[in-house]
Amino acid sequence: MQKTNLRFNLGYLIESPRGTKSDIEFNYPQMIIEEDRFTPLNGQFKAVRTSEGILIQGDFQTEVETECVRCLDPHTQPINTHAEEIFYYPMSLAPEEEFVVNDDGDIDLGPLIRELSLLAMPMRPVCREDCLGLCPECGQNLNEADCDCEIDDIDPRMAALKALLDKEE
Repeated sequence: MQKTNLRFNLGYLIESPRGTKSDIEFNYPQMIIEEDRFTPLNGQFKAVRTSEGILIQGDFQTEVETECVRCLDPHTQPINTHAEEIFYYPMSLAPEEEFVVNDDGDIDLGPLIRELSLLAMPMRPVCREDCLGLCPECGQNLNEADCDCEIDDIDPRMAALKALLDKEE
């Protein structure tokens, strides 16, 4: 699938007085930003002309395909986040690595949305809170079926101590 972007032409705001506002709303059934797929991607933003450029404020909702850290099954992770970022204009006055308004008046919300989505992802995504995960011995998905493995809860580093305790009994 082809990579896409979220470009909006806000050149009319650059020519407007400071404080001029514009509302932006989008609803895409699917969006690929760099290598990440967002299905669907919905958002509502307010663009405000400032002395430094254009301030983008708003919220967006999406779902990202990921993998459960317990059972390794694929699942979709809902993401709801808030954006508040300056897109600097002119580009020559922008601090390094900041978002900018291109000379043609375009801004690309894709990198901002991707960044915020990745930051909003949980460190350990799970398909559901009560996910049982995989058996550490045989790899059976314990959500689907039980296994006959005997789980030895002894840390291998403590095996020598366990052997001493077993001798005393």
